[in-house]
Order: sequence, then C-alpha cells, then structure tokens
Amino acid sequence: MASQISSFPLNTGANIPSLGLGTWQATEGLLTNAISAALKIGYRHIDCSPVYGNEKEIGSVLKKLFEEGVVKREDLWITSKLWFVLHL
Repeated sequence: MASQISSFPLNTGANIPSLGLGTWQATEGLLTNAISAALKIGYRHIDCSPVYGNEKEIGSVLKKLFEEGVVKREDLWITSKLWFVLHL
C-alpha cells in the first residue's frame, strides 16, 4: 500500500504523504491498534493535536513499533496543530 499513497513535494525537497491516519476522537486502545495496523500496511503520516489528549498513547505505540523494527522514526511524518489561543 505504501507505494500507492501519493505525496506532495515541499519546498524543502521532502515529500509528505497525501494520506495520513487521523487520531481525533479515537478511543484509548483502539488508537493503539489503529496506529499499529496503519503503519504495518504502509501509512507513514500520523496526524495529531495536543487538544485530542492522546499524545501519550501515540508516543507509546510508536516507541513500541520503533523497537520492534516495524518502522523507523525518520520514515514518518507526525503532524500536529497548534491551538489558536497558543499563537503568542
């Protein structure tokens, strides 16, 4: 599947996958399974936000997958959103 996901070129020369796994409203446990399954089938983009309150779970499953050799950190795009009230 990874070869089937198109990407967008950035001005840095990097390419960001056009499809990412969203983590909004994911319940605990389900999110761990979803991230694990998504990365195992080729997803390389995880979309997050501190407002979702699930960063600890995301970090835990990513750490486990890195240790298992499923994926390398340098192969992933982890995107997040800065809530508007935090733009100082």
